[in-house]
Amino acid sequence: MKKTVWLNLDENKVDVTYLDKRFAESGYEFIKCPIDTGDEEKTIEMGKKADAVISTWEPWNERTLEAVKDKVQYIVRYGAGTDNIDIPAATRAGIPVGNVPGANSAAVAETAILHILNVGRRFAHCVEGVRKGIWPSTITGTELDGKTVGLLGFGHIGKQLVRMMKGFDVKVLVYDAYIQDKDSEKWGVTFVENQDEIFKNSDIVSLHIPLTEETQGSINKEKFALMKKSAYLINTCRGGVINEEDLIEALKTGQIAGAGLDVLCQEPPKKDNPLLQMENVFVTSHMGAASLESEHRSQVIIADCIDEFFSGKMPYNVKNPEVKGN
Repeated sequence: MKKTVWLNLDENKVDVTYLDKRFAESGYEFIKCPIDTGDEEKTIEMGKKADAVISTWEPWNERTLEAVKDKVQYIVRYGAGTDNIDIPAATRAGIPVGNVPGANSAAVAETAILHILNVGRRFAHCVEGVRKGIWPSTITGTELDGKTVGLLGFGHIGKQLVRMMKGFDVKVLVYDAYIQDKDSEKWGVTFVENQDEIFKNSDIVSLHIPLTEETQGSINKEKFALMKKSAYLINTCRGGVINEEDLIEALKTGQIAGAGLDVLCQEPPKKDNPLLQMENVFVTSHMGAASLESEHRSQVIIADCIDEFFSGKMPYNVKNPEVKGN
């Protein structure tokens, strides 16, 4: 019987011609049907039609997984983060869950660089000023050269970011509780013993941690109180790692100088979100991973893993390999 793959993406916004071709060659039925974030009923409805799911932001929790476990055999996340999927619940439902680690790391690291440069030099304000007829639209900013950049998390993206910053005269501090290889000379960074050292000593703090129960809201007023008043916060990982109320307060009071955010707690944000109104905050629309190259790399990995799974093998990127699948 022909296998069905459901992709929760709008093909008018993301080019999926590669997946069209691959799945046609493999003989799969390919359904491209975007649904709203958090829509459990539609998630269940579409899941009951699919043998494999290419997941984006639909909610895979105890209820939705239980409802589709007799149909869905494999879920693979279009990206590295799996915070929309309750993996223990998926394990209980007998559904392996995979992701696409590293495929978009260069694209996200470039986005972090863009925000790092922009918070200092305010390029976005200058562009907007020129559009309004303001010339010269000059804003005296701060150089990246000579600064200390602190990275909280040192996975694929953090390592790419360090590679990209090598052309700047910067000192890079790194804290990652899980990394084993702490060879400072090899990576060209200084590893520190705790998170507080990152926040105390950095001119720019860039977040590269997953969203988990432990990290949810962990970047809060205690962390902001440690930062220099001239320091900037950059977030290209997940909005939920930041306590946004605390961040807004820190920005309003001048506890920190500004922020560059590609992610927010609520996406899309409400129009009255104060972060969208502040002159010292620059928000982009979770576009970090969206490059033509990263899309292609992700789709190659996804198609390879789905083919591998349906051939009877367990893909390398499965997060709960103890599950054998249906």
